[in-house]
Amino acid sequence: MVILSLAVAALLLLIAIVLVLRRRKGGTVFEAVEKGHAKEGGGQVIKQREAGFLNIVYGLAAAMVVADGHVDAAEIEIAEKLGKKLIPNFDDEAFVTVVRGYAKLPAFTDMVDTIAPLLPLEAKAEVFQYLQAIATADGKVTPDEKHYIHHVETAFGLDKLG
Repeated sequence: MVILSLAVAALLLLIAIVLVLRRRKGGTVFEAVEKGHAKEGGGQVIKQREAGFLNIVYGLAAAMVVADGHVDAAEIEIAEKLGKKLIPNFDDEAFVTVVRGYAKLPAFTDMVDTIAPLLPLEAKAEVFQYLQAIATADGKVTPDEKHYIHHVETAFGLDKLG
């Protein structure tokens, strides 16, 4: 009985957190962070961390684009379009440069595992949706893309929410 009560309380707390996060108006969690740093004057360390995070997002998106063995224009286009919505300082040229140098990137799973503990749940969901959109942009999802998506879902703990 106690376990059931604790489970119900945890579920209610999770629902309350989701509702509070959804009430935030105007953009993604990354935009909110960017606006907060702008108000605070944003220190150099914060800017370096954000640049590092942006590079990881470029790497994850690039990995998804080339997961099927070739670069598809539809996947690049959706990665750029949604990347700009997800992250305010997303740069198309920098992203394409990462795609071209994909072979030099760390393993996809290593990049995911690196950022997983650093992101709040809402940001994890946004990154997951972003990568899923890239994987499906060309109308087919390869086994490697499925593997990547599954790893993101698991590493981010999103598989336990639904």
